Amino acid sequence: MKHIFVTFDQAEQIFSFVKIMSKCDFDADVKLGSRIVDAKSIVGVLSLAKSRTVEVIFHTDNCDNIIDQIAAIVPIAA
Repeated sequence: MKHIFVTFDQAEQIFSFVKIMSKCDFDADVKLGSRIVDAKSIVGVLSLAKSRTVEVIFHTDNCDNIIDQIAAIVPIAA
């Protein structure tokens, strides 16, 4: 399992993120505090992540390619 922190400033970033995540064959979640939503759910991610720094949890260790794709649309925080 791996995780990253991202901040979505625009809705278009969230749409692109969910499009990337929808192509994955593994599960992933977006977490803010105690609230967790499916990373493949546009409604869930929009409601949780707009203009906030959230944690993206990948339920696999083989996701470096996906992280690179996400980094192309939104900055990844350390």
